[in-house]
Amino acid sequence: MYNFKITDEDFAVGYLNADSDSRHIRTGMGYKNAAKSMEITIDENIGLAWAGWGNMSCLTSYCGGQAVVVDRLRAKAEACPEHAADYQYIIDNMKKDDACGYIWEMQTKHERALWDTVTGWGGIWGGHAVPDFADYALIGTDGLREKINRYKDINIDIPDFYDGMLFMLDALDEIGQRIHDKAKEMYDAADTDEKRHKLARLVNTYDHCPKEPARTFAEAVCVFAMIFFLDGKDSPGHMDWYFGDIWDRSDYAESREALEDLWQYFHMMRAWNLCISGSDENWNDRTNTLSYEILDVCAKYKFNTPNLTMRCHRNTPEKLLRAAVKAIGSGTCMPTLYNDEAMCPALERLGIRPEHSHQYVMNGCNQVDIQGKSHMGLEDGEVNLGMAVEYAIFNGMNQTRKIKMGPETGDVSEFDTFEKFYEAVKTQLRYMIDCICLMSNKSQRHHAKYESNPLRSLTIEGCLEKGRDYREGGPLYNHGQILAHGVPDSIDSIAAIKKFVYDDKKYTFTEVRDALAANFEGYEEMYDTFRNSGLNFGNDIEYVDKIGGDFIDYYNSYLMTIPTTRGGFFSGGCSPTEDIARAGAAVWALPNGKKAGEQLYGDSIGATAGKDVNGPTALLKSCLAFDHTLPTSGFILNVRFDAALFNSEKGVEGFLSLYKAFFDGKGQQLSVTVLDREDLLDAKAHPENHQNLIVRVGGFSGYFTKLSPEIQDNVIARTDHFSM
Repeated sequence: MYNFKITDEDFAVGYLNADSDSRHIRTGMGYKNAAKSMEITIDENIGLAWAGWGNMSCLTSYCGGQAVVVDRLRAKAEACPEHAADYQYIIDNMKKDDACGYIWEMQTKHERALWDTVTGWGGIWGGHAVPDFADYALIGTDGLREKINRYKDINIDIPDFYDGMLFMLDALDEIGQRIHDKAKEMYDAADTDEKRHKLARLVNTYDHCPKEPARTFAEAVCVFAMIFFLDGKDSPGHMDWYFGDIWDRSDYAESREALEDLWQYFHMMRAWNLCISGSDENWNDRTNTLSYEILDVCAKYKFNTPNLTMRCHRNTPEKLLRAAVKAIGSGTCMPTLYNDEAMCPALERLGIRPEHSHQYVMNGCNQVDIQGKSHMGLEDGEVNLGMAVEYAIFNGMNQTRKIKMGPETGDVSEFDTFEKFYEAVKTQLRYMIDCICLMSNKSQRHHAKYESNPLRSLTIEGCLEKGRDYREGGPLYNHGQILAHGVPDSIDSIAAIKKFVYDDKKYTFTEVRDALAANFEGYEEMYDTFRNSGLNFGNDIEYVDKIGGDFIDYYNSYLMTIPTTRGGFFSGGCSPTEDIARAGAAVWALPNGKKAGEQLYGDSIGATAGKDVNGPTALLKSCLAFDHTLPTSGFILNVRFDAALFNSEKGVEGFLSLYKAFFDGKGQQLSVTVLDREDLLDAKAHPENHQNLIVRVGGFSGYFTKLSPEIQDNVIARTDHFSM
């Protein structure tokens, strides 16, 4: 045991002096030792408290397990030379356990090039998950100890796994006691009744929690907020389901106040996804009182976070749908709507039982998990579909970097049929997917071998029963998810080649390749043809939609043939983030008329911004060309409606008709932005006047004025639908 003299790295001290080689013991002892000095924050305006790592340079998180900030440790050593040996000891003995850093360093030159060219990426981080964190509030740490010891007696060969969890629970009790004591001090010193009122909630809660179960919704909220922050501020999950019962048996006024405080807390913390409503495996609706309250709070505060999603199905109450439409029209762009009728069959393709598929939730931007039962990667990687077209045209060469990035699929001058070109695109896509999944699986193996997360593993079914961490195949379901960028751009490009090279024979493929290589300079007539062809996905054009359906279904189907290291299979989705502009800029000139460097790129499964000119019904019909029961990671469709129309009775009825037609056709998801184009243009020119303007970007909601100029242009360019 090393004799540390420092007092500012308690996680590292507990981890390294655990007197065990077990990663589970070390992590648990790290938590336990850190709990005595973690930074306790109490917000007396919302009556919630949390504990953070403060100035510690070594910590653990869901993102990447143990993290060691070497530069900060070296800075501390330089500032305090008398303790330099302690800091160096931590670096020497913990750096090897920094999973994300190690995984990045072990990537091959080609894998780094995939990142650099924005062809795709895989692995590195640990991914999102949605454990049953409500158990910490509803069962309490003493009840969880009983559960741990029960399985420890069954799996007698792996006591370290369970002991690590017990140490972690000791840490939670220590944090709870420290919150109680600090809240009591602040209560005694408070100068207003409002502050004393908020602080009394914490004092009363932590008088018995987290050891004992919460007695009221307000107490449950206090414990949940503490756990949520300690985990790393991920996704709350299905709050109306897990807190619905305690809501119903608690005082309404007290609970509503706590819910509003929690909503403000989630916004402060930039919480990810919170889900409401949905069906059970027999299609019974599970909407409850709390579902409506959450919708009401969302509409009241108009925050861009948390990302509220609502599950819909054949028996969704009309009252709930109209409340959701009202919230969307208020300017929140939320909730996004998910269709159980598509999502549950998609999950069941992976072998997930119906009683569990109907417990799905969204996390991160819009990825999909089974709450408390799975680790689905979320996301394990991304693939830029436009690159598959570029590499097929240029025989595996990346035109921006002038490096070989894909296999040699042949000179396009020798592609005498469309099928040969299309097969070349698919070959490039398969190669990209194979590389990305390999990168992900390498990361999964490393996380499974070297990381431990007792906080999550304790509340994900299967981990406790098997005695295995949630990254090690412990959960019931262990699949993976790879997301796609450039869905409409790749479809339009393939359709343009088929139309103008093979069907109409307007150009030879050699001419097209040369024009693209020149970024259309000197080929203005061809550029105008491609740019203004009208052959754009999202307009209910069978010629284009047939190609689109086949290509995207192929992408999703191929992924499902590749196993994950953690014990499942990969699957696809489309949930772009702000990276979409970077992905578009990285792709060279394409046959859809996109020029090299242009950042306008499809931000969902719908049309490239501004290309859907035949109305929203046509857009939705095109998107039904895809099989929505293939992707399992969120298949995002962004649609923008004119505010005046949407907020009229005619507009509401029209939207509900569109929604029902799309979801009856097994469409998976709808994300709606309700704004006028003029408002967006004014917000870009005068951001100071539009600080609270919210828009949908890929799979999340963001404040328009805080987005990059490139993303702002993408949102502005979307078609503004004036009719339903």
